[in-house]
Amino acid sequence: MSPTKNRKIFFTISAVLVVASIVLMLVKGFNMGIDFTGGNLYQFEMGKTVTTDMENRMEKLVSDTIGGAQVSIQSTGNTQIIVKTPELDNDTSLKVLDAVKNEFSLEQDDVISNEKVNGTVSGRLIGDALKAIIIAVVLMLLYITIRFDFQSGASAVLALAHDVIIMLGFMSLFSITVNSPFIAAVLTILGYSINATIVVFDRIRENGRLMQKASSNEIADDAIRHSYARAINSSLTTLFTIGALYVLGVTSIREFALPIIVGIVVGTYSSLFVSGSFWAWWKGMGGKKKKAVPAKAKNQ
Repeated sequence: MSPTKNRKIFFTISAVLVVASIVLMLVKGFNMGIDFTGGNLYQFEMGKTVTTDMENRMEKLVSDTIGGAQVSIQSTGNTQIIVKTPELDNDTSLKVLDAVKNEFSLEQDDVISNEKVNGTVSGRLIGDALKAIIIAVVLMLLYITIRFDFQSGASAVLALAHDVIIMLGFMSLFSITVNSPFIAAVLTILGYSINATIVVFDRIRENGRLMQKASSNEIADDAIRHSYARAINSSLTTLFTIGALYVLGVTSIREFALPIIVGIVVGTYSSLFVSGSFWAWWKGMGGKKKKAVPAKAKNQ
């Protein structure tokens, strides 16, 4: 199958997904996590090495104690656990402390911290994340433009925007919690997607030297065809690892792994069927020559 000949199909699929994602974000919004909305934070010294089973027990215990609300669990060091919950009143907070101490046989001295987290820091956190993303994208555009050409750089950035918007739409559609790990996941996907896209453009540049009489469509198709195996194999092996983390990990790990899973799938699609085809279309538009005007028409 030729990606450039079927570009209208792929572009239509991408356009529908991007528009739907933007509408979802505007209408439904996001399920903002504790890092952005504020809440209670507890830190416990467990007295022994923290295991995944211990984290799962802690998550279920605290969630059941506060009525089934979302709870974020994170181990720090070897023997400590940090628990984040929505904002609780004093009575409920004391119930959480009593339940944890009874379940894990802890003493009062084992409660390292018990405090409320201010949600006002979310604005600064979001601002810093946006700055990091913008800086990363600008540097990628500059690098690819210098290394290849401007069309390649712009096509790669378009593919990155495509991947991130669809991933955000997925998070909004399924009301998946957006926390600090999600920001890290977005930056990770930017790096992963641009790596896959650069492989295609590197092949396109090589083909441009070897296939000087070929059209931009033929050059792009050959590059994409030779990139299929590498892109799919790389994505599958990465998905196996991230999928295992999602299945076996606690909440904080799943909040990081799920966006990456979505981003890998979308990024693989865009690198094979969007970026190269868009480059070929753009190059083809620039290469079109105006039709010659017949001499007879000139004299009239």
